[in-house]
Amino acid sequence: METNHYFKSPLGWIEIRVTSSALKQLIFVSKEPPLYENKKSKIVEDTREALNLYFSNPKSVPDIPLLPEGTAFQKKIWKLIADIPPGETRTYYQIANQFGNPKAVRAVGTALGQNPILIFIPCHRVIGSGGSLTGYAGGIEKKRKLLEHEGYPIQKILDL
Repeated sequence: METNHYFKSPLGWIEIRVTSSALKQLIFVSKEPPLYENKKSKIVEDTREALNLYFSNPKSVPDIPLLPEGTAFQKKIWKLIADIPPGETRTYYQIANQFGNPKAVRAVGTALGQNPILIFIPCHRVIGSGGSLTGYAGGIEKKRKLLEHEGYPIQKILDL
């Protein structure tokens, strides 16, 4: 059984969808959460604790069990980006090359656009080859703020 919960982050509301033992979805939402709260579970508490830790120190976030739904290709790409450390970035080309098909840049972008677990599957750490902040399901401004929060030099991206 899946349940939905909410977390108030410095960047706005985040919807948390869990099973009894794993995080299935973590997305930014623009709507206010409902007034009622589903029954809390250990995975919900662990996810909230991990989010609190991320927003206080992104380099010390505990692992929580993830269960993203997607195709085999998407899951492989998400696994590759999960290894990008906070404060670092990779390009879509680098991820495609790491996957073994340098021509799969657009497919990588599409897979990242379908990422159901933002922040913990850190697609915000993937940027364009020229250093541009391209695409993010949470919005480019949130991507910029997440990268800044992690200590990535945004001035380098923007050539300021």
